[in-house]
Amino acid sequence: MDAHAFLLSHRFRPAPRSRPDDPAPLLILLHGYGSNEDDLMSLTPYLDPRFNVVSARAPLALGAASYAWFPLAWDETGIAFEPRDVVAAVQPMVAFIEQVITAYGATPQRTLLLGFSQGATMSAAVLLHRPALIAGAALLSGLAPPEEVASGEALNGKPVLITHGLLDAVVPVQMGRAMRDGLIARGASVTYREYPIGHQIDERCLADVDDWMTKWLARLS
Repeated sequence: MDAHAFLLSHRFRPAPRSRPDDPAPLLILLHGYGSNEDDLMSLTPYLDPRFNVVSARAPLALGAASYAWFPLAWDETGIAFEPRDVVAAVQPMVAFIEQVITAYGATPQRTLLLGFSQGATMSAAVLLHRPALIAGAALLSGLAPPEEVASGEALNGKPVLITHGLLDAVVPVQMGRAMRDGLIARGASVTYREYPIGHQIDERCLADVDDWMTKWLARLS
């Protein structure tokens, strides 16, 4: 597929041993508010190398090399967003995921999402809106998307990893716990981890993400 045909700009890193006749599983990275596609791509040396990796750039430009998946605001309770903005962002994301699954030889059953902060919210929104589109998701330091994005389909044991910092002043840990509880209620198989850190990804978080992904890969074979 021509690069200009994709709905979102993105970076692609092929798995070292991926072959056209045996394509690797696909890992799609969704960055946080105000960041870009280079940010999470820097994590790939610390993760299982057997994935083809797509790191997407959010569509809303905030400034130089600064993008968002949907508008955010801050009030006395912390981060706020309009549910309709998340709902509007989900369908283009679904269409982009369908594009890259086809372009890079994957299938929904061999595709994971990994999102940080606002990217975690978008990943959870995709999971709730189109559960069959992906095999699972790693949600790092995110908050739950609005109920309006959910299709009503049960998640039927879909594997989800949620990580959060106990000292997170941007997205308080209570929001991560609420996302955990909401996804469990919808039938996801949730692994949940907390760390004594702020709004960030540290080596303990990366180790847990890598372990979760490696165990998921083992179940594919």
